[in-house]
Amino acid sequence: MSAKTRFSAGKGFAIALPFLLFFAGVFCISMYLFQSVVEETAYFGLLVGETAPREVTDEDTGFTPGVKPERLERIPSIAYGKQFARLNVTWDDSGWSIVNVPVYLGADKRILKKGAGMSFGSYFPGEGKCTIISAHVTRSFAELEDTPIGAIVQIETNYGPYAYRVEEKKTFGGTDRRYMDAGQDADLVLYTCYPRDNNGERRTDRCVLLCRLIDGTEVSQ
Repeated sequence: MSAKTRFSAGKGFAIALPFLLFFAGVFCISMYLFQSVVEETAYFGLLVGETAPREVTDEDTGFTPGVKPERLERIPSIAYGKQFARLNVTWDDSGWSIVNVPVYLGADKRILKKGAGMSFGSYFPGEGKCTIISAHVTRSFAELEDTPIGAIVQIETNYGPYAYRVEEKKTFGGTDRRYMDAGQDADLVLYTCYPRDNNGERRTDRCVLLCRLIDGTEVSQ
C-alpha cells in the first residue's frame, strides 16, 4: 500500500469516526430511555405481553412455601435478591385479582423485572412492624388500583403464611415518601405507579394499599 493510499484511508476513518461515535451515543441513550421510561408506560406491557400477572410455579423459582408454625423464634436468614414469598390478592367475591406474584428481598430494577420486591429496611411478615412491597404497574401490580377496601392479601413466605385485610387505598405524588416509612401505622404497604392507563406518558403518582394483619405467626418476644 502506497503512502498516498494509507493517507486516504486514514483521512476517511477520521471523517467517519465522529459519525460512528454519534450513532453509538444515540444507541446508548435509546437503551437507557427504554429501561427508564418506556417500561414505566402502559404500552410497554402490551409490547412484552406482561401487563397481566403471569403464573409463577415453584419450579420457576425454587421457592417452597412454609407451613404455619405454632411458634416462630426468628425469621430465617434471607439473602438480598432471593425470593422468600408469594403474594395473592382476593376480592370479596373470592375472585383472584393479583395471582402468584413472587416476592424478593430488595426492590431494585433487576428484582422488579421478575416480580415484587420488599423494600430493604422494612420488616418481614411476622416481625410485628411494617412490610413494604412494590411492583411495576405494567407487570405484577397491574390491578392494584382496582383492588377494593376489604380485599384479602395473602403472603406465603418460606417460613409460613400471612393474611392481611386492605384498610385504606390512597394515591399520592411520587416524591411524597410518607408511605415509604417502615415506622408508619400499617402492617403491610403495597404500592405501584399510578395510573395504569396513562396514554403513554411517564407516571408521576403512586397508588398505595394500607393493610392490617389478620392471621399469621409473629416472632416470639
